[in-house]
Amino acid sequence: MTEKNMVSIIIPCFNAVKYTKKCVESVLKKSSYPYELILINNGSSDSTSQYLKKLRPKSEFLKKVLIINFKKNLGVAKALNTGILKSSGRYVCYINNDVIVTKYWLEGLVYALNENQKNAVAGTMFNPFENKMLVKKAEKNNKIIDIEAARIRLENFNKVKKAKTVHGLCMCIKKSIFKKTGFFNENFYPCFGEDIEFCERVKKAGYRLADACGVYIFHFWNKSVRSKEFKKENKNIETVMNRHYKKFNIHEKHKI
Repeated sequence: MTEKNMVSIIIPCFNAVKYTKKCVESVLKKSSYPYELILINNGSSDSTSQYLKKLRPKSEFLKKVLIINFKKNLGVAKALNTGILKSSGRYVCYINNDVIVTKYWLEGLVYALNENQKNAVAGTMFNPFENKMLVKKAEKNNKIIDIEAARIRLENFNKVKKAKTVHGLCMCIKKSIFKKTGFFNENFYPCFGEDIEFCERVKKAGYRLADACGVYIFHFWNKSVRSKEFKKENKNIETVMNRHYKKFNIHEKHKI
């Protein structure tokens, strides 16, 4: 595997350092495909800065680590666009900092992107938002995540299906597509909706969205946006979501 085929993993981080650690550790342990890691500290006020400063990640598949610090929260889209411009991979993979990845996740995403030449963005299977009990169980025992991932991989190995949209909790993109679509819309400040709106532009450009059905990742759901700092600036996440969905005319079926 040549370095030009590697994946640039971009993780915007806003507080919730406990989950950022879990996320980064899972990437280092479970990624067996060439990748670079781009971590963007989006104006965090907790110990995220200290954690990233001391981070010395080791992995035989990790080609490069880049840490970018913003003095204040410039929003997810701005963080992503900055990471994309700094990236050197053929593929860009955006994941939330409260996500746990699993074995062969990058292989599955890259396979999905290349399964059809029209595929431009690929997503994964993930745990439902409504299942709060599962999140609590996973907090105590990460093994249940690996067990579920292994089951899904076995049942759906290399299965790829067309998707209506791909959510930003984990989305892998052919970097070349940005020349056709442009970057993420930074008007979706501070977050929510930038992923869905981008996917709509991808489809309008004549490309397809795909789901890697054999890849399962775990999402702890909205840990950054439940922080006191976020609420102080934005009241609550539901207000932000509804404002963006209405302003940018995002269909009900695409909401999360």
